[in-house]
Amino acid sequence: MARITATTDSVIWDSFEQPHRNTREYTAFGPFQFDRRQYDDTLRAQNTAIGPVET
Repeated sequence: MARITATTDSVIWDSFEQPHRNTREYTAFGPFQFDRRQYDDTLRAQNTAIGPVET
């Protein structure tokens, strides 16, 4: 799991944890910061490539 913080200009992933592996240490992992426009464009491209999800 991770906290995702989105602003007008950026998206940040941080505060990583694995609830099924409580002994693992993730404090040195991240944070990862992405340009918001690139992030949104990539998500749109992936949604187009994957297509609708059937339920």
